[in-house]
Amino acid sequence: MPRYFFDIYDGHTERDDVGTEFAGPREAVLHAKRILPEIAIHEGWADGHCQAFTVLVTDDEDHPVYSAALCCIGTWLLR
Repeated sequence: MPRYFFDIYDGHTERDDVGTEFAGPREAVLHAKRILPEIAIHEGWADGHCQAFTVLVTDDEDHPVYSAALCCIGTWLLR
């Protein structure tokens, strides 16, 4: 099975040096779409500030396959 790598950018780069095997690029893309919200929840973001989370999927030859981004902003409405 091909191996795909998921590099995460959220103000700093977290390079995936291990990768994960998937049947093909579609499955790797679905995985990328699933992990972005999980990363945003886990990492959090400062209230009133926009935080972008990006995942870059590459194949085992380091060719870009897919990129996705999630932007989060939270604002208190109670004073």
